[in-house]
Amino acid sequence: MKKEIIIYSLIFGSLAGIGCFLFFIGMYNIKFNPLSFTRPSIGINIILIWAAIWYFKRNHGGFIHFYEGFSIGFLTNIIGAFVSGVLVYLFIEFYDYTPFTTWVIEGKALMLKEKETFSKILNDETFRKQMLSFDSLKPYQIILDDLMFKQIAIVPISLLSMALRKLSN
Repeated sequence: MKKEIIIYSLIFGSLAGIGCFLFFIGMYNIKFNPLSFTRPSIGINIILIWAAIWYFKRNHGGFIHFYEGFSIGFLTNIIGAFVSGVLVYLFIEFYDYTPFTTWVIEGKALMLKEKETFSKILNDETFRKQMLSFDSLKPYQIILDDLMFKQIAIVPISLLSMALRKLSN
């Protein structure tokens, strides 16, 4: 059973990662800064998480425990985020560095634009350190950013796992 959970997660996670990367490429070709507009790609992860849980349930006589659904969803999400992060990193590292540079510039501009708001949260020293941290960003951090952001999908994973679970009598 554990092996099947990993297999489903690898298949659907890889599909989610490739789908998110294709979304990135689409945004790149439309001339948006694709790194500033990757957040909607979490929908691709959620759809493929649902598909992975549904297929697992279908192939097990319509029965699934919550822990199975949650495990499949969580692993699918992590694998999808990792695959898309690595593909985007490789794209930036070996094809076009411009999206990363634009992402850093836009991040700094946002911090400066919203300085008044951030001053309520951060003291001057912390704000200065945050601004300086933009200068030391490296492209591999895109992988970490993708992994961290897509953890928001844990809420839908839990809900899908609860909604699709069905125990034997």
